[in-house]
Amino acid sequence: MKKAIALGFLFLVVASGALWAAVKPPQEVVQETSARMIDALRKNSATLRQDSSRIYELVDQIVLPNFDFELMSRWVLGRAWQQATPEQRRRFTEEFRTLLVRTYAKALLEYADEDIRVPPQPSAADGNEATIRTEVRPKSGQPIQINYSMHLNNDAWKVYDVTVDGVSLVTNYRGTFVGQIRDSGIDAVIADLQQRNARSGR
Repeated sequence: MKKAIALGFLFLVVASGALWAAVKPPQEVVQETSARMIDALRKNSATLRQDSSRIYELVDQIVLPNFDFELMSRWVLGRAWQQATPEQRRRFTEEFRTLLVRTYAKALLEYADEDIRVPPQPSAADGNEATIRTEVRPKSGQPIQINYSMHLNNDAWKVYDVTVDGVSLVTNYRGTFVGQIRDSGIDAVIADLQQRNARSGR
C-alpha cells in the first residue's frame, strides 16, 4: 500500500494556473510536469543515492506548490477538524505535510524509470472541480491507474486527493487518524506525528 501511494505521490506534480482556459490542457500539464520530476530524479540520481535527504529539495520545488494540504488535512480529520482549535489545525496540517513528504520522498527514486500516460479524456474541469486520470506503466506488472482530484483555490488549481487503483490517499489516512483521535484525542495524534517525523528525519 505504501509503495502504491508513494507512486501516486510522485505524480502529485500537477502545475497550477489561473484558469483552465488560460493554460495548456490539463492532461498536457500533467505530462509535462511529471516529466520534469522524473527528469530531476534521473539527473540527480547519483547525488540522491549518496544523500537521500536532497530529494526533499526536489519535492519542495516541484511537488508541494501544487496541492492543498489544508484541505487534505480537513478531509482526513473529518469532524475532528471542526472541533479542533486553529492552533491544533495548524500543527496537524504541518505535521501531516511532513509525514507525507518524509514517508514517500525517498520511495520516489524507485519510480524514476516508469512510463506515465495521460489517456484522452473528456473535459477535465467541471466548474471549480477537476479529475485528471493517468496511467503508470511499470516495467513489469499491470498498469496502475492514478486519478487526481483538484479544485480551484485562489486562482490556482490544487490537488486535494489522489486515488491509486481505486484507493484514496485521503480516505486511507482518515481511517487511521479517526480511530486514534477517538481513543487518545487530537493532541496525542499530533504528538505521535511529531515523533514519527523526527525519527524519519534522522
